[in-house]
Amino acid sequence: MLNITKKRLQNNNDKSLNKLQDTNDDNKSISVDTIDVKLVSSVKSYRDAEASKNEVLKDNRGQSGIYRWINNLNGKTYVGSGVNLAKRLGNYYNIKELSRNPRPIQDALLKYGHSNFTLEVLEYSPKTKLIEREQFYLDLLVPEYNILKHAYSLLGFKHSQESIEKFKAKLISPEHREILSSIHTGKLVSEETRNKLAAATASYRKNNPLTPEALANIKAKTLAREGVSVSVLNTQTNEVKEFTNQTEAGEFLGVTRQAIYNAIKRDSPINGVYQITKI
Repeated sequence: MLNITKKRLQNNNDKSLNKLQDTNDDNKSISVDTIDVKLVSSVKSYRDAEASKNEVLKDNRGQSGIYRWINNLNGKTYVGSGVNLAKRLGNYYNIKELSRNPRPIQDALLKYGHSNFTLEVLEYSPKTKLIEREQFYLDLLVPEYNILKHAYSLLGFKHSQESIEKFKAKLISPEHREILSSIHTGKLVSEETRNKLAAATASYRKNNPLTPEALANIKAKTLAREGVSVSVLNTQTNEVKEFTNQTEAGEFLGVTRQAIYNAIKRDSPINGVYQITKI
């Protein structure tokens, strides 16, 4: 059965429409003026993500695919994908991980609680098609919690005007500035001064938290500066994918950046299948 959902799609290209028609051959409903569509029901749906945690991890073990978080209170959504869905989705239940990486969906889960979210698996997909299928759903559903509108890409990312104004308004205290100056001019820093620096830094961060957009931008610049381009070879299908850094490759495979680094250093495949090499 299909759940019928209306949504106006803006700036959809012909390719996206063709994919939509291919996905819903038996249920086409596209209006030229409003582009109304019928969306295929999710293959898995967990109305209370908190109560369904064990079921989520069990059902999706060994699966790759596209998922969606739905805030039951305000209707906002987030779309993502994972090579290892059980591990990927499990990260959303790790409070430390949510706090460490405060993007809109993580902030929302912390604020409203998992019990106020529905978690859906929109479709199970071959690993080789994940990026393509994720992009399809990003274009189709226009999820509000997604900062980046391109799967595994920072293309089109811009700071909001609100974030820009916050950056301009941030000031470093005179004490903090003096401590930083003493370090950079090569002066010997005492333990007491180091403690003051730590306290000043903690106070500054508490009173001037970075926005999700700022964190994403910092991450992007760090990756651009320090990232090592790698290729991922699926030894079973001989398909090769290239990534601009080890972090992206790790996210695609559902493992950590360190795991990618170790695989390169030891010349050993991830999960016995994916051979990683530097480009």
